[in-house]
Amino acid sequence: MRVGLIRGLLDSPSIIQYADQILDGFHRYYPEIQIVETRPPSPSSLPIGRIARSVATQTIRFGWYPRHLKKTRGDINHITDHVHAYLVRHVPAERTIVTCHDLTTFVHPQNITSTSLCPSITTKIFQHSISCLHEAVRVIAVSENTKRDILAYSRCTPDQIRVIYHGVDSIFNESADEGKVVAFRKKFAPDASKLVLHVGLNTPYKNVETVLRVLHLLNTDKRQNVRLIKIGADFTAEQQKLIFDLGLTDRVTHLGKIPAEDLVVAYHSCDVLLFPSIYEGFGWPPLEAMACGTPVVASTTGAIPEVVGDAGILQEPTAVGNIAEAVAGLLNNADLRKHMTASGIRRARLFTWKRSISQLAAVYEEIARVPHLQS
Repeated sequence: MRVGLIRGLLDSPSIIQYADQILDGFHRYYPEIQIVETRPPSPSSLPIGRIARSVATQTIRFGWYPRHLKKTRGDINHITDHVHAYLVRHVPAERTIVTCHDLTTFVHPQNITSTSLCPSITTKIFQHSISCLHEAVRVIAVSENTKRDILAYSRCTPDQIRVIYHGVDSIFNESADEGKVVAFRKKFAPDASKLVLHVGLNTPYKNVETVLRVLHLLNTDKRQNVRLIKIGADFTAEQQKLIFDLGLTDRVTHLGKIPAEDLVVAYHSCDVLLFPSIYEGFGWPPLEAMACGTPVVASTTGAIPEVVGDAGILQEPTAVGNIAEAVAGLLNNADLRKHMTASGIRRARLFTWKRSISQLAAVYEEIARVPHLQS
């Protein structure tokens, strides 16, 4: 079987990792299934302005890609993200599946209005792509939550959708490099303070403001000595102002985007992952943290409960007082920390890429078995 893996133009680390894991997983576990990827040229690194880069992106998306896909000769085609679902109209739809990671733009439209250069155009492009989603023979949802959103916002039917959870990369595990952990804590917690970690973007649905308010409450009302390590995109101007207004300037360290090896060290070095996201199609950081043995305090919304289960402490995402109480409880109770660490490690072991790839292979084979698809 020959599968055409159709990548998109998104710079999302999770979507890039998803396609990378498919390539690696089939090579490792199903070498008899040949994966041939199509990767569009990316204008993201070109030395041009934001507007010119946006124009170049749309030219590639709607000009180059449809023409290029005419050369695709896969027995099955797999479009790896929902933003490019419109490409189903440029390949045989009856042999094409699409993976939908989340429908944040519909569920929380402020994510687009607050970040896009042209929100109305971006929204229309997204809506156009999702309007094509039902034309694919199968749609892969990365969680039951995403499946519910697909049914609510598209014309897909339940029998089209298959839920296949992501795995966690084996680099995320409980084997810590103690030397690196000691160095990390010496650098970022020189006064023996506790370290709370947040990993991810700073868009509205990530709820970074709550992270900052919890940090403030921990250091004031809860009388804890706590610092925040932030990994991912830089704070927005509004978030930077909130840091200043809450008097947290000396208690927040932003490390930016870092290699996976350094992220593992951060998980091992920090005391708690705080992840009060308002919406997630899946939720990588809680899973990675649990795999590393880091206790998790996260929200009750989106797909997070599916991933974390009872192996973390879940609170309503805007309940600052309750979240602060949960974090303080973990910082002050060694037995609770030990229990949550062990529970998280066991939970994370349920999410393997081997299992994900096996389930995806079953979908490929299901489509291939239909007689008229083999013509």
